[in-house]
Amino acid sequence: MNHLLNLTKKELKELLTPGAIVSVVVMVFIFMGVGTMISSETESLSAPSKIGIINDDTGYWSEFAIESMYYYYTDYPEGPMLAYEEALEYIFVLDVPSGDFEGINKEMNDNGLVTVFLIPDDFTERINSKEQTTIRQYYVFNNEGLLGTTSSLVSSLQIPLVSSMISYELTSSITEPGTPAGFLLQPVVVSPPQTYVKGEIHDGVTPTDIASTIMSQTMMVPIVIMMIIMVIGGMVISSMGTEKENKTLETLLTMPMKRTTIVSGKLMAAAIVGLIYGILYMVGMSFYVGGVTGSMGGVNLQDYGLSMGILEWALMAVMIFLAIFCALGICMILGAFTKNFKASQTMLLPIMVLAMIPMFVTMFTTWGSLPPLVQGIIFAIPFSHPMMGMNNLMFGDMTIVLAGIAYLLVFTLAIIFITVRLYKSDILLTGLGATRAGKAAKALAKKGR
Repeated sequence: MNHLLNLTKKELKELLTPGAIVSVVVMVFIFMGVGTMISSETESLSAPSKIGIINDDTGYWSEFAIESMYYYYTDYPEGPMLAYEEALEYIFVLDVPSGDFEGINKEMNDNGLVTVFLIPDDFTERINSKEQTTIRQYYVFNNEGLLGTTSSLVSSLQIPLVSSMISYELTSSITEPGTPAGFLLQPVVVSPPQTYVKGEIHDGVTPTDIASTIMSQTMMVPIVIMMIIMVIGGMVISSMGTEKENKTLETLLTMPMKRTTIVSGKLMAAAIVGLIYGILYMVGMSFYVGGVTGSMGGVNLQDYGLSMGILEWALMAVMIFLAIFCALGICMILGAFTKNFKASQTMLLPIMVLAMIPMFVTMFTTWGSLPPLVQGIIFAIPFSHPMMGMNNLMFGDMTIVLAGIAYLLVFTLAIIFITVRLYKSDILLTGLGATRAGKAAKALAKKGR
């Protein structure tokens, strides 16, 4: 029994290293932070949506329909339940001709409207004639991720409410026989959606349709980056632990070559292997995503000007390569502090934690819709740039793309510099405990005991 306890204590001591514990704790806080951020974003998106109304009709029923929309904001139990004065801030009656699509788009962008409803000029006439009538709906698609389309979904609930209130009014007043039951049950229907994408209007698609398709196509990049970090990064750290354990690292460092050459060679070889793995993973994931999107009826993004050309794909490849290079450089730095192969297994956790932050964020929202503080944190993580690069390239946000590439280049040079300094020091062979900081930490630990 004593042997079992001693062996268990030994294994726990080797597995529960300070680095492993800190990594797990940091990961927990990251999940808590991401959850809090998503919760706050959801709460902000569930706030009342600004809508616009274009009324081409001057009759009774068009005014009744507008009052029904106010009712949704003020007294409808499933609505925001605002005071009437507050509702005036969210409903805009627009003075724009119904056929002026550029003017409608401008009003939506200027006033921050997610939806515009168009009441046709024969609205009252058709209802008085006991004929079903249609309200047209216009959306504008903003690059805010899947969460950003929630407000457009909420606003679309108002037309069924308008129809039900008109239905109630009609059934209370119409007494003559022969009135069509279908008309009484649903006097107003909503037209197929029309959505503005990059200033151009498109029929039969909603912001949710576009956002979900974009997410299904762009999510493969974060997944591929994570897989590369797990596979190639683990190989790099493990190889350094093995070299220390087998004493081959000492032989390598005594060879007549510069430490910069050793570091660059190791990083370059690992980055090339990582890029090859990345291309293979992306090809496989593209077939998978294409199959899933096709079976779910996703939209063709090329029809909406959201495709990527040769230049965009080249920039994506550069960002992926530099991000892999940065990840492997961090892995080499972490590997410098491993004692053996077994200890190296837990050193991958910190870099995986860093990669998880942008991966979860980019799955639900976009960089441009984040608060400034969160934007700075995401920008500082090198793996963020290829993860959000495809979305930025689709929408032509070249400034953030080029700034990200420049940052990755600077980060790469810094990683090479730090790694070279480590290879020139004795830490690789003697470990961190032999340094002044390590000795001071040990002395403090002894005093604490």
